[in-house]
Amino acid sequence: MTIPLPDALIDECLVLKSRKAARAITRRYNLALKPYDLQCTQASLLFCIARGGFQSISNLARQMDLERSALTRNLAVLQRGGMIAPDQTGQGKTQIFSLTAQGEEKVRQIAPVWQEIQSRIHREIGTDNWHATQQALALIAGIG
Repeated sequence: MTIPLPDALIDECLVLKSRKAARAITRRYNLALKPYDLQCTQASLLFCIARGGFQSISNLARQMDLERSALTRNLAVLQRGGMIAPDQTGQGKTQIFSLTAQGEEKVRQIAPVWQEIQSRIHREIGTDNWHATQQALALIAGIG
């Protein structure tokens, strides 16, 4: 049995299109990061920790727009991998993590890989589409 629905319900669905795009981009980054034993979320987290500027786990979760539980799981992976360590001055929600020497080395290794992936996608879609995509993503993220 089929239900007649307007074509736009699926053809213009932001949920389906954004999830499909996110999965395509995630696959691209994860494939390139596989030799470094990292997922793209973990790499992004390393970059945010390397940059600093967050005062707590909750602040970092907001900065990355991650559920606190997902952030905690990814922090645990990085900590077990010896890439980050908790700052001894804070605990719980005020806890701050820093890169270890191993984490700093990992960031140095993956930053050029990350930049190359972005450059490739930029070339593939063209500069105008790249800028339009960046603007559209920022606009859409702002509605949430």
